[in-house]
Amino acid sequence: MSLLGADQGLYWFIVFAVLALVSGLLFLIIPMIFAPRHRSALKESTFEAGQLPPGEKRIRFALQYYAYLLLFLVFDVTIMILFVWGYAFFSAGQYGFGYPLILLLVLIPPLIYTVKLSKAVDMW
Repeated sequence: MSLLGADQGLYWFIVFAVLALVSGLLFLIIPMIFAPRHRSALKESTFEAGQLPPGEKRIRFALQYYAYLLLFLVFDVTIMILFVWGYAFFSAGQYGFGYPLILLLVLIPPLIYTVKLSKAVDMW
């Protein structure tokens, strides 16, 4: 039985990798071919949902919910991955506890940053 047989996982991984590479290159090449290249004042102007924005272009947005958004992203990713890990816990073998520990080590720095950012009320 060959290593790249149709029933092997490596075969399908290579097929997936080639399809991902080809589609990624198409997403880069097609806009280069069809996108207009001329710069104009109309193209350089800012717009909001197809309308010209009222007032000045440089305004400050209130970031009062930015820390909550970051917390949601961190915990959303954590819950999704821990759910899948919990589902496959018994088949993970002796390394079953290593995966969530690595996940938590990766996600602790954004969590610390978010908590520090949420205490920076003067930024809002």
